[in-house]
Amino acid sequence: MIIPYGHEQRSVRRLPWVTFTIMALCLVVFLLTLPGENRRQNEAFQQLDIALEFFIEHPYLELQPRFHDLLVSEMGEEVLTAQLEMMRETGPDPPDSDRALQIEQGELDTLVEKFFRILGDSPMRVLGMVPADLKITSVLTYQFVHGGWGHLLGNLFILFLAGPFIEDVWGRPLFATFYLTAGAFAGLMFVVRYPALDGPLIGASGAIAGVMGAFLIRYWHTKIKFLYWIFFFMVGTFEAPAWLMLPLWFFKELFFAQAMDTIAPGQGGGAVAFWAHVWGFVFGVIVAYAISHYNVEERFIHSTIESKITLVDNTAVEGAAQMAEGGNMAGAVDVLKKELAERPDNVDAAVALWNICYVAANVAPAVPHMLAAIRRAARTGDRDFVLTHWEDLTRSGASIPLEPTFGLHIAEILADGHRESLAGETLALLDGRIDSTTPAPVQLRLSRLAIAVGSPEAAKIIDAALAHPDLPPEGRSELETARMAFGEPSPLPQEEAEEEAEEFRHTLQTMSAIPKGISGETLLLEINGKARTLPLATVQAVAVCGIARASEPPVLLIDLLLDSPWGDREIIRAVRLLSNTFDPRALVGGEDAMKAFQAFLKYVLEISEAVPLPDPDSARGKPFRSFTTIGAYQAEVLNIIP
Repeated sequence: MIIPYGHEQRSVRRLPWVTFTIMALCLVVFLLTLPGENRRQNEAFQQLDIALEFFIEHPYLELQPRFHDLLVSEMGEEVLTAQLEMMRETGPDPPDSDRALQIEQGELDTLVEKFFRILGDSPMRVLGMVPADLKITSVLTYQFVHGGWGHLLGNLFILFLAGPFIEDVWGRPLFATFYLTAGAFAGLMFVVRYPALDGPLIGASGAIAGVMGAFLIRYWHTKIKFLYWIFFFMVGTFEAPAWLMLPLWFFKELFFAQAMDTIAPGQGGGAVAFWAHVWGFVFGVIVAYAISHYNVEERFIHSTIESKITLVDNTAVEGAAQMAEGGNMAGAVDVLKKELAERPDNVDAAVALWNICYVAANVAPAVPHMLAAIRRAARTGDRDFVLTHWEDLTRSGASIPLEPTFGLHIAEILADGHRESLAGETLALLDGRIDSTTPAPVQLRLSRLAIAVGSPEAAKIIDAALAHPDLPPEGRSELETARMAFGEPSPLPQEEAEEEAEEFRHTLQTMSAIPKGISGETLLLEINGKARTLPLATVQAVAVCGIARASEPPVLLIDLLLDSPWGDREIIRAVRLLSNTFDPRALVGGEDAMKAFQAFLKYVLEISEAVPLPDPDSARGKPFRSFTTIGAYQAEVLNIIP
């Protein structure tokens, strides 16, 4: 069995109230209808037993068409026919008097009618969609009725995974209209398929299938996380893109819909309304494609969507985002800096400023504000924010003014979040900042944490603690014992270092190219005005960085290295791509240029299996390293000395 449990999209700009309201309504309706449904079902089954018992005692009587169809749905035509023949052959003979026969037939009909009357008053039939007795209100009400806890919770979980993200990009009014319309369309198409069905269609799955179809189009490349288990002993997780898994789900539903029609024609697919799922999904795909094709989000929605934190008016953030999209990065930065000067606690503004500066490969203006936002998050217990944004901050290469107490707090959060390596790197940022003014208890905790996470600065941190006059005796004894495990590093002799540097000195030969497309495992390029192809399997390493040029706008540089920079080849060939020459959205889709660059690099790295430089995170833009000049990048990353 395979069950989705999450995906790459982790945040929305504001609370998804429509999705939460739908979920709450489904739960409330279920709780209100469950007692009455159970009571009516019990009464109906008791009445059914009475009617069947009477018929068994009088098998020569005629069955009402509705009653006959009900028995066929439960037993099958052939089984029911055989049973009736046997009962009539072995049962009592009909009375001699036609009057007596009419009375018995009337009594059976009365019992059957009472059964159907009780059944018809059940909440599922009142609120559900019965194709044979269609009520116009049922196209909406059926979407909020569920037949059991499993049915309800399964639907709500899938809605929770997909709904908030479609609501976030489409806005609340459009999403609410879309959701209800998808459910109505799915239900009506089910009625078209089974017009004579006398059972109720219930559940939100038709509407949710529409949301899944919309998610496929809107988040085409998003990886969905799955949990699987086989025979209860093979358990694990995996990730796969939406463009693969959601169509597979759709074709599975289509297969079962057709199979159930073959096995039990006209019975509505058994206990699962497969055709409602199929048509709901198709509706979602069509609507989402139309919205994308006609740029509805950009033209009518984005400018009116509220901010991510609904308790804060983020007009400045929205305005800055529009300026950045228009290419006015400097203006966007000024707007956000002014907003943060007036409202330092506006987390959205701090994150937006960081993202814009990050794209511009100049994060220095954003560092103080992001540091303040992280400090506030650490203080209020928002560990997810710390885990996400501290890594971005440290990987940026920016200078971080970190004092020991705050550094300890951050490192402890990282260690608790199983990010021991990053915790060790954080402690390394405190090099030279731990002295006698740092409280002894803080130094003791720093030392213990440095040992626990294997920080490269553990020995220095311990030495600083041991030099503190107020270190408790038991703590001093503990650290003295621990310090014995660390030895002094042996520096490489100057002569050997120079020889080693000479051994790895290369010449770089670059070919400037413009990406034009991706075809399977091949990158389509334009080089000197001519079309060329580059098999990604020939790429040995991928080096990525931002270049903050002095007199020109910053640029993202991508070198596809055809020769490894650590080998003995004198000339290293590189296909060089610059972000100011192409739009990654034309290659991988999407609306956000930054995410498109990351998706493009991720694709190249996965297909080529090349070595990411300067490191795996930087090469994937998490975040990009920044250099002042191309020469500085080539010297540090590729060891190319001019």
